[in-house]
Amino acid sequence: MAGQGSSVVVDTAPLDGALARLAAVLSHPDGIMDAIGRYLVGSAHRRFERERAPDGTPWLKSARAIAEGGRTLTNTGQLRNSIAHTVTDGGRAVEVGSGVVYAAIHQFGGHAGRGRRARIPARPYLGVDEHDRDAITHIVSRALQGARP
Repeated sequence: MAGQGSSVVVDTAPLDGALARLAAVLSHPDGIMDAIGRYLVGSAHRRFERERAPDGTPWLKSARAIAEGGRTLTNTGQLRNSIAHTVTDGGRAVEVGSGVVYAAIHQFGGHAGRGRRARIPARPYLGVDEHDRDAITHIVSRALQGARP
């Protein structure tokens, strides 16, 4: 430092191990993304139990659920049980969804059936709510805590 003033030299050697662990976590976040994906799959499953969208809106009861006294979107459980996650983008992202052919119509709503005459209301089961955001923050925080000295 030029001019008048003072400076202090800080020895960062005691932090080297923590900085290396932090760098490892950040350069290979696939473990964090996998934990987030597992959490979000569970969150979607809980929406089937509560029959509510991520924003808390109750799903419109299906005619089958009303007639049989059952649960909406849970006749066979195939949709619920098909929800899975995949870590993508070299471990920097996670996708959560379902591969069943009718998954999108239930998530977004639309017309289906012969002649597309049946109107299916949207019953969102995928998404991130405030509780999910808090849980994701906690997952990331726990991973980064492992990098502390």
